[in-house]
Amino acid sequence: MLIAYNEERQLFLPYQYTREDLQRYRRFMKFYCPQCQHPVHLKIGKYNIPHFAHQSKNNCAQLFAEGESQLHLQGKLQLFEWLKKIGHTVMLEPYLKELSQRPDLLVTSDRRQVAIEFQCSTITHEKWLSRTLGYKKNAIQVLWLFQTSLKNSSLQGIQKLNISPILQKVIAYTAQDQPYLITYDAKTARFIYWTNLLPVYGHTFIGKVQEMTTNMQHFPFYEPVVITIEEFRLYWQLYKRYCRQFAYQRLLHNHKGVQDAFLRSCYELGFTLTAMPDYVGIPVKASEAIPMFSLEWQTILHYFCQGIQQLPHELNKSEIRFFLSEQNMDITDQAVKAIQNYGAIFAKNYQNHYIPDICGHVYAHLFAIATIY
Repeated sequence: MLIAYNEERQLFLPYQYTREDLQRYRRFMKFYCPQCQHPVHLKIGKYNIPHFAHQSKNNCAQLFAEGESQLHLQGKLQLFEWLKKIGHTVMLEPYLKELSQRPDLLVTSDRRQVAIEFQCSTITHEKWLSRTLGYKKNAIQVLWLFQTSLKNSSLQGIQKLNISPILQKVIAYTAQDQPYLITYDAKTARFIYWTNLLPVYGHTFIGKVQEMTTNMQHFPFYEPVVITIEEFRLYWQLYKRYCRQFAYQRLLHNHKGVQDAFLRSCYELGFTLTAMPDYVGIPVKASEAIPMFSLEWQTILHYFCQGIQQLPHELNKSEIRFFLSEQNMDITDQAVKAIQNYGAIFAKNYQNHYIPDICGHVYAHLFAIATIY
């Protein structure tokens, strides 16, 4: 922990002093945990950030995350000093008795409180959910800020991103409903933005990576702008490459034969895996609710439509739910909406026999704010 009480019940922040001063204070001053009031030891390493640790293990020591990494301590201090510098009222490691929780930072304004959790280590879904709900029940907004992974710390531009399940839970949305993710790199004191996130399948996304120094950032954080149609054409090229890879891998590793719904649908529809039609494998909004790659579920959907002599844009909600049920997928409003979104884009292809610029229509669907597709 970075703070403790001294004998006069005053908060003591060791990072504000020189190591020589701290060595002197440690000889004659006693320190106590802000929560359990038990004695704590001031640790002054030659290179590490000075901090406190409980003198004996207890439940409080577990709550206060003994053994925090230097990167975690460094990041908390950077964020604390940055928030103070730009004029916010912020507390470092405050103990919230009513929650029995201790956020890394607590920002307070006239209208709200925001708890900031800077996360450097792995955290389970159960622990993340418990802490999140604890803040929510007490009308405190929580902002989870993860340490930028080494893999994505120096890369910028449009690229493939692997986003873990826990990071997917903290994806934010702009006022225009565009998904993005902010991480913080304590090594460089920079915010890393993963913007305009386009789900591909599972943990794989396509996104635009940008960085922002603390000098350029404000709080609440800046929201990213929508990518241009020219940038989306790079998204489109990447996405279609994944479509080709998916089809090739599915054919190469097929062990089900005719029982494979995707390959059977391709055969019955006369689709060639090396040259699939442009109107399948299209990213659409709400597709995260369908646990299949777009090329797969849209191909199977066309085979389903052939069987009932309908077209995707002609399906009503009852028929869409029946399709989802046949594929053993959860029948949710979002899944239904994803298929309706696909039908709306396909309708243009059907009405015009082909779409000269299908990429532009998909961009309008996913990103263009005031465009009706």
